[in-house]
Amino acid sequence: MSSSDIINLVIAIVSVIPTLVSVIILVVNIIKNKNWKLMMAMADEAMKTVEEYSKLHPGMSSEDKLNMAIESVKSGLAIAGIKIDADAIKRIVEYIKQSIGWFNDMQK
Repeated sequence: MSSSDIINLVIAIVSVIPTLVSVIILVVNIIKNKNWKLMMAMADEAMKTVEEYSKLHPGMSSEDKLNMAIESVKSGLAIAGIKIDADAIKRIVEYIKQSIGWFNDMQK
C-alpha cells in the first residue's frame, strides 16, 4: 500500500465520520420520540387511574394526584426498561399539567 493509498483511505474515513454522527443523532432522536409517545400514553393512563382512585379517596389534593401519576409513569418506565432523566420527568409533569388544564377548561 502506497502513501497515497493510505492518505486516500484516511480521507475516506474522515469524510464518513460526519455522516455516522448524523445517523447516530437521528437514531437517538427516533428512540427519544418513541419513548416520549410511550411516556405520554403512560401519563394518560396514570391520570385516568389516579382520577378514579381519587373518587374513592376524596381527601386527595391536586398535588397528591400529580405525584401519584408521576410515580406511576416512572414505575411503568422502569418496568419497561426505559431510563428516565430529570428532563424527561420535567416534560412529563408539564404534559400532565397541560392535560389537566385542558380537561378543566373543557369542564367549564
